[in-house]
This record gives sequence, structure tokens and C-alpha cells, in this order.
Amino acid sequence: MRSKSSTINAPGIKTRKNKDGTLRLYWVARGDLVRRGYMPETVRLHYDLGNPLDHPLIEASCQRLQAEMLEWSSGRTRGPNSFNGTVKDLIRRYQVDPASPYQELKINSRRTYDEVMDKIERAFGARVLRNLTIADFRRWYDEAKKPKSPGGPERITKAHNIMRMVRRLLAYGVMAEIPECKRLHEVIAHARFKGAARNRNRLEFAHVRTFIDKAVEKGRLSLALATAIQFETAMRQKDVIGEWEPIQKSEPANGIVLNGRRWVRGLTWNDVSPDFEVRKQTTKTGAMVAVDLKLCPLVLEVLKHFKGDRIGPLIIDEKMKRPYAPHAFSREWRAIAKAAGIPDYLKNMQARAGAITEAEDAGADLDEIRSAVGHANAAMTARYSRGAMGKQRSVQTKRVALRTRIDGN
Repeated sequence: MRSKSSTINAPGIKTRKNKDGTLRLYWVARGDLVRRGYMPETVRLHYDLGNPLDHPLIEASCQRLQAEMLEWSSGRTRGPNSFNGTVKDLIRRYQVDPASPYQELKINSRRTYDEVMDKIERAFGARVLRNLTIADFRRWYDEAKKPKSPGGPERITKAHNIMRMVRRLLAYGVMAEIPECKRLHEVIAHARFKGAARNRNRLEFAHVRTFIDKAVEKGRLSLALATAIQFETAMRQKDVIGEWEPIQKSEPANGIVLNGRRWVRGLTWNDVSPDFEVRKQTTKTGAMVAVDLKLCPLVLEVLKHFKGDRIGPLIIDEKMKRPYAPHAFSREWRAIAKAAGIPDYLKNMQARAGAITEAEDAGADLDEIRSAVGHANAAMTARYSRGAMGKQRSVQTKRVALRTRIDGN
């Protein structure tokens, strides 16, 4: 991350360059105040520095965030009497309160939450809680779901996510005994906001087979192996390739480090036993999963191509000689998928749904599948089973068998 020299008045602004040369914008808090406990440390700014029309918005965001940071440093924030009753202040309290559920979120979840809260703050952060009614919530939802451009699809997912975040903020406000939050939480608890249709897409064996062949042909063994493991074992993407989390100020910068973040929780060669068994604690639920790779032919096929020492992370970006940077895996995976003729609507993360659907089609009991993939309950497993025929075949076979017995009598 580096500073961007510019004529605009945007204190705290920093930029990071994407692979295509475009810039991502951030506001970054002063290091001395972060060390004293100020949060948020960074805020993503979803604007284009190259577009002069965005400059006033960039300036306003940076100046607001800078002013809040300086106010905090003067000791006038965080106290219960400092709350001014606005949606913006509720968001800030949710982010900085040590007792807030926000503090327990994983880094990826925080990033997602921050993006949604930024939308809420920009749209109606100045609204006072005591003046809000269900009519306001309904209007916010209706405005958020409007198409990005005339004639385009409604953005139902965006609108639904905003209302889910409003519920979270109000629930926190109830716990923190913030005025008006209990009333509004009861109001919104009875409201229903339509969400997007459940995703029914899944990677099937034919897709995975084609992808692996193309990835091996292109010399991208890491992509081939990751996809094979995901499909054969139903592991989540981050449990296979790992993720990057910020290094805390009190921690040493050891391990595999990139831009102040440490690679964690991905599969390593040490996780693969001499008899090709893997036991791993999953990142989402903490459940332990055990996999016998000797029963995973796609994985064994790709492993035959690996030469040399088998140490360190299992999945290494061939270009950068380290685990994939954030978003790089999905970008590189899409390039191979496109070359293999796999439709754009299919994504790498849908390998898990494909694995569970295939297992049910094969006649595996839903509870067996649940245990194998590390779900806490069978209801969640059923959500991942997309269009499976296994249960229908079993039921229909029993019905036909009953008719045969009755006819025979």
C-alpha cells in the first residue's frame, strides 16, 4: 500500500495497484492511534481516483473518517453519552465497541461487513434513529434493489444484504442498550424483505474433468490440484488454498507473510500422511474432517505430475512462488475455466455443492454426507444438494416394489 500524491484534499488516502494497473483506494488511520486501539484501521473507498466526478466523494469520505479519528484521539468518543442518535454513530459504535460481535469476525467477514456498512452510511447515515419507522426500512430496501441502469436486473441481493446488516446493527444496539434500538429491532423483526433466489448451480464431474485437463495442459497444476481436492473431498475453498489475515501488532511477522498479512489455514504437504490421509479442522465450523485421498482418483491423477520436495503449502501460485494472494486464485481459475469452455456462471466454490449432490445421487445417506463434509446439521447439507436424484430414486424404487408385492398378492 502506498500514498497517492494528489491535489485533492483527502487526508489518510492510500492506494494499492491491481494487476491491470487500476487503483484501489483506502483511507488509513494514523499508526500511532491504531496502536492505541483506534478502529477501523483501514476503510475501503469504492471510488475511481481517475474520475474527477468522484473526487468530491473521495474528499468527503476521507475528511469525515479523519475527523472521527481525531475526535476519538481527543477522548470524546466511545463513551455511552457520546452517542448522537444517528445511524452513522450506531455503525461506528458497532465497529469499535470491544463487546461488539464485530470484534469476533474473521478478517474476510469484516471486509464484507464493512463494504455493506459503508453503503448504509453513505445512503442514510445521517438519519436519526428515533425518527425511523417501517416505512423507512421499506423505502431503503426498494431503493437499494433498483437496477444499476435502466432495463437492468433488480439488485435484490444488494438490498437484502443491506437489510440483514441493519438487523445486525439494531441487535447490537439492543445489547449495548442504545436508545431506540429495541423499538426498531422489534419493528424490523416482523418485516420480510425478499432475498435473491437460492443458488442452484454446481460444478459437476464433467466440468471438473475438463478443467483439470486444461489446467494441466496450461501448466497450472496448483489450480488442477485445488479443484480436484475441493470436488473429491467437498472441502471449502479456503480450507484448501488458505487465506491471509492481518498480523497483529503484538505478533512476530513470521511464517509466510505478504503486505502485513500472514497465510493461514490452508492445506500443507505436512497435512498429507504417508498413506495419503488428511485430517483437518475446518475454518468455518471448527469441525474435523478426515479424507482418504487413495479413494480420490482425480487427486491422485494430478499428484502424479508433482515433482521435487513436497514441503510447505500444498497449493502454490506457479507465477508468484507463494500461496495465492487474495482474489488471485479466483481470477486465475476463471481464466482456465474460460479456456476449457466452462460457462461463466459456474464458479470454483460450487465444487462443494457438486460434491454433495454427486454423493446423494450415488445413494449416500444425508447424515453420512453431513459428517463427511463437516456440517453441523443435515439441513445445511441439504441446501448444498442441488438437483440430486438419489432420494427420489430410492423413494420411487420402494413405491414400485410395493405395487409389485400388492399385484403379486
